[in-house]
Amino acid sequence: MPDAESSLVSKEYNALGVESRLVESWDESDYFFDWDSNDTDFVIDTPPPYPTGDFHIGNALNWCYIDFVARYKRLRGFNVMFPQGWDCHGLPTEVKVE
Repeated sequence: MPDAESSLVSKEYNALGVESRLVESWDESDYFFDWDSNDTDFVIDTPPPYPTGDFHIGNALNWCYIDFVARYKRLRGFNVMFPQGWDCHGLPTEVKVE
């Protein structure tokens, strides 16, 4: 088992450094919807993931196949809008019931 001194993972997490590298990477990667693009738009109206209940293979499958379509359409030259979010309908009631 490797000791802490020889570990490749830093003991200190620099959130600002990681965030700035990620933002730069995203800006360069063209994964955002370009409102000024002349390419044909392809919008995916995603069903929001439900925040309660146990995670199961259906959750992963739901997002994988939609992600495959988004990636395929990007490769085919479409301007893809792929919004993602969380569905909290009913959550305040569920919390009060608990």
